Amino acid sequence: MIDVNVASSRPAVSFLPTTAVLEMTYRCDHACLFCSCPWSDEGGDFKKGRELDAREWKEVLRTVSSLGVAQLCFTGGEALLREDLWEIIAFARSLKDAKIVERGKKLALKREPFRLYLISNGAHVDDRVLKLCKKYRVQLSMSLPGLKTFPELTGGGDPDKVLRAFTLAKRMGLFTVVNVTVTRKNLPEFYETIAAGLLAGADQLLMNVFLKGGRGLRHAAELALSSEEIGQALEQAEQVLEEAGRFGSVGTELPKCLVPVREYKRLEVASRCSAATGFFVIGPSGYVRVCNHSPLDLVFYREIETLKNNDYWCRFTQKQYLPQRCLACPEMGRCDGGCREEAHIVAGAVDAVHELVSACDSVSAAPLKNGTGL
Repeated sequence: MIDVNVASSRPAVSFLPTTAVLEMTYRCDHACLFCSCPWSDEGGDFKKGRELDAREWKEVLRTVSSLGVAQLCFTGGEALLREDLWEIIAFARSLKDAKIVERGKKLALKREPFRLYLISNGAHVDDRVLKLCKKYRVQLSMSLPGLKTFPELTGGGDPDKVLRAFTLAKRMGLFTVVNVTVTRKNLPEFYETIAAGLLAGADQLLMNVFLKGGRGLRHAAELALSSEEIGQALEQAEQVLEEAGRFGSVGTELPKCLVPVREYKRLEVASRCSAATGFFVIGPSGYVRVCNHSPLDLVFYREIETLKNNDYWCRFTQKQYLPQRCLACPEMGRCDGGCREEAHIVAGAVDAVHELVSACDSVSAAPLKNGTGL
């Protein structure tokens, strides 16, 4: 998983988060029903432009490396469909992240390699890819959205291929993360799915809850989870991690008032949005977005400095997107009322009440017990 809270002592204060998510291509050989990439919604307004070439991606890397970025995450679409991906990753490995460190009683400037991550659907992960991950010290995360439900949810994918890739990676000494998006369809086998990924060799779990967006908008009725079902999924994930002696995190922010979030020992659950604060996205055509779920292109990477004055960007960096209904909640300082971009996509405004929250008539007045309003 990516540590969006990675500590970084920068030579100067930067307006950018420390993590850049780089969407290398629109292309993907899966057609996941739950895909939230904005371009996967064929009936949507998101316009796909010309994909950046290798020279331009290197320019992107030089630019963000000069602005305090310390972690680079390569994704897509399916990043491994780019023939020049490893040329770009090799260039990323050659760059250094400047940090201020304490040496004795003095401060010194230290340059370290960037932390590199690759998120893949696993279909093209073979011995060659794993050797390159090891060579360039890339942490690999692969998607495993079910076992029996895998072909239906991905449009024909093979879960055994992903599981074999985890096993081979383990034999090679690589650290890997199993990425499981939980939906109503795969909830009945959610426990078994996580267990299979960990048993195959994955070191950690990244659990994502289905979000409405992209292609997923057309399948929301069959995939979206209730707060009770999300609670079931959290409990199952914690149980598997406890039994396996592993750790994991939830990559989807969950509202504290409705989701039965408790203090888990193995599973880290977040209720605050990291968009534009913990990470940001540069899409296949070079445009910056606040997060991978957002359908709004803000600025071209060569104008990235103008983000400082971009109203939409600043709404996220300054947390000016809380619904009016949430302002009276005693948990307001630790919760953003659910995913802000999902609320924007579904309800038309970034400060709209999230669907899970709107299901409760007295959320702002309800006292919180053990971190929940249930």
